[in-house]
Amino acid sequence: MFSAGDVSILEDTKQPAYKVFKPWWDTFMDYLTIIMLLLSIFGCSIQLYMDETFCLPHPNENEKVFSGIGSALQHSPTMPDSDVGLEGRTDRNAPPLARQGRSTKLYIWQYWYINQMCYSQIPWFTRFFSYLILFHTVVLVICSNFCFTYPKTSSKLQQFLDILQKCFQSPWTSKALSTAVCVDASEREEALASQKVTESDSDTISLKGDTSNLKLPTHIHSNVTVSGSTMDKKDAEQAKALFEKVRKFRLHVEEKDIIYKLYIGQTLFKTIHCLIIIGYFPAYIYVVNFNNVCEPNALKLVTYKTFDCTYSTARFIGKMALLYLGLVIIYWILCINTICWVFRKPLKIYSFEKRGESQFTDIPDVTNDFAFLLHLIDQYDTLYCKRLTVFLSEVSEMKLKLLSLNNDWTVEKVKNHIKRNKKDQYELYLFMLSGIPESVYELTDLQVLRLELCSNVKISNNITQLEHLEEIWLSHCVTEVTPSALLWLRNQLKKVGVKFVSRDEIPDWIYKLIQLKELYLTGKLAFEKKGLELEPMKGLRSLKVLYLKTSLSKIPSSILDVAFHLLKLCIHNDKTKLSSLSILKKMVNLTQIELHNCELDKIPSATYALSKLQVLDLKGNNLTKIEDITNLQYLQKLTCLKFWFNMIRTIPSTINLIKKLEFLYLSNNQIEVLPKVLFTIDKLHYLDIHHNNISVLPTDIGNMKNMYYLDLGYNKIESLPDQLFKCHKLMTLKLSNNLISSVSGKISKLSQLSQLELQGNHLEKLPAEIGQCLMLKLTGLVIEQYVVETLPLEVREKMGGS
Repeated sequence: MFSAGDVSILEDTKQPAYKVFKPWWDTFMDYLTIIMLLLSIFGCSIQLYMDETFCLPHPNENEKVFSGIGSALQHSPTMPDSDVGLEGRTDRNAPPLARQGRSTKLYIWQYWYINQMCYSQIPWFTRFFSYLILFHTVVLVICSNFCFTYPKTSSKLQQFLDILQKCFQSPWTSKALSTAVCVDASEREEALASQKVTESDSDTISLKGDTSNLKLPTHIHSNVTVSGSTMDKKDAEQAKALFEKVRKFRLHVEEKDIIYKLYIGQTLFKTIHCLIIIGYFPAYIYVVNFNNVCEPNALKLVTYKTFDCTYSTARFIGKMALLYLGLVIIYWILCINTICWVFRKPLKIYSFEKRGESQFTDIPDVTNDFAFLLHLIDQYDTLYCKRLTVFLSEVSEMKLKLLSLNNDWTVEKVKNHIKRNKKDQYELYLFMLSGIPESVYELTDLQVLRLELCSNVKISNNITQLEHLEEIWLSHCVTEVTPSALLWLRNQLKKVGVKFVSRDEIPDWIYKLIQLKELYLTGKLAFEKKGLELEPMKGLRSLKVLYLKTSLSKIPSSILDVAFHLLKLCIHNDKTKLSSLSILKKMVNLTQIELHNCELDKIPSATYALSKLQVLDLKGNNLTKIEDITNLQYLQKLTCLKFWFNMIRTIPSTINLIKKLEFLYLSNNQIEVLPKVLFTIDKLHYLDIHHNNISVLPTDIGNMKNMYYLDLGYNKIESLPDQLFKCHKLMTLKLSNNLISSVSGKISKLSQLSQLELQGNHLEKLPAEIGQCLMLKLTGLVIEQYVVETLPLEVREKMGGS
């Protein structure tokens, strides 16, 4: 006989590990299979040790006794006369009263033979019933646990169990759940501040991602970082690793629904299997009889044709068959219930928000196998999902990272990262952090804050401690601002820069900064979009400078909101054709325009109406002719023209009509000749025409009495006219990479010259008169060293050489 302990391992090997994935009906079916298994093993044991038949000749059978055989049997020496007829015969010497029953004239070995012959004629269902139900039970057991052993599903289940176990053991789980609340006093204060801003601005404050409708329960309060500062650093690192493990596992199991399909398949198989059992069992139960008539076809051996046989275990088998059939019917009903559950509910989608199981409302909906696993463990205990949501919440992960960040970035460490920039401002640059450390808010002298590739940046109310903060630069950062912080920033910030990849990285709160002076937006958009959609700029009441470095097909219409008070517009368009520039006419107060790489083939006509324009910069376009420069003469305040990096071949003779022109940039073009009228512009004192094809300098260049900067580098100039040295105010002269072979001694007349570039020419020596240029030192002289050594020693010493 088998003991229950020997059998229990068949069912319990997977149960302790995977019990969380078994709903109540699966657990109930497992117990039913245990009962079925015990019942079948018990039946097999009974049939193995007690299964036999007992047969006697039929009472109505006419005995055919052959006298010769009978006489021989009576005098047979093998049978003692004293033997009582255990085989059915009585002793011939016994008294008449001892002869009871009917004599069969059979020996015991003949009965054994007949019993075996008749046992084979018992119906197969009766003989193999216990083994049959053992087979059916084993099939149900295997099918019920198939998904726990199938490699492609068992691996995912095991990983999920490990994750659940770590979620329960992680200290961060309890900390996050204990600090997550619905509404507290600080949030109510922020709501009141938001209302004040709304009333004063006539606009609703729109935080990043439309967080005006943000559900406050999604936030863990900032006191997590204070009270949680005692959290072990090792525990924090383990929690970070667990967040990453949950993220990877979710991506892996959401790809397919193999567990869901396998569960449906095994449920349908069990249902069909039980239906088959229910279908044929009742028909065979009625063939199980205790009394059976047998014709063993052994007439010549036993002289009897028909026997009455009793099957000793028939009554037991009949009752056990009814019991097993009842268990199968219950099992089948549970299978039907499972099928209804599987197909009635959308088990491939799991929404935490609908269930209200978590105190976090930022948990995303999950799909496929991940959703199905969550539905399964819901049937076991919903607490598992509550614990798991902590590591699915982006808010929770953000707070954990911020906690670690605050522990790592102390005030001393932050102070070591502060530097003074070119404008002599205190600047802090943070790269690839998971937020803004709380210690940053203690640097009250901070003026410029730069954030690059920082995730989950939330500017809290503590920003109000930075009294001198004027600039914020964001590079590929998604930011949030609390209403109270925004209320302070809108009156504090003067300059904001955003470098983005997608439109979502441009924070909406920057459009509420009423004191903002300069806004810089940099980022390349997808080619097919061809335009940048910006939020309404009505809140930018003080904006003076707007810089857009992107790919635009037209100027965003929202710029009209700031058109009247905008002073500088910069569009760097990355070689994308910019059309429809008529909007520029409405920017009547513009003083500077930069249209770089906009594929323009002429000067935009809209600029002719800008009476206050001072600087026109058309760098990197397709300008070949600038004959329409005549129309710029009516711009009385125009002082600077930048036509560099184009394809201009000639300078129009009408350029002298721009009387107040002071700065002219014509570098990197294809100009061959400089017109004489160019040198009649009295106020022109900055001329940059390097990287062209100029071979001759006109003698009229001596008329440029006010010239202080002249760049003629990278041309084909062979000689310098003496009239050049009449430009007594010249401070910078660049003549590098030309074909100049000599420099006249009249260079000494350039008394204000402080920078001279002559490298890349055919010079063999310099005139000694160069030492009379009192402002020129060797540090400002750019030329080959061997040419410098040709100067007399006293000249070099005078110029600061050794």
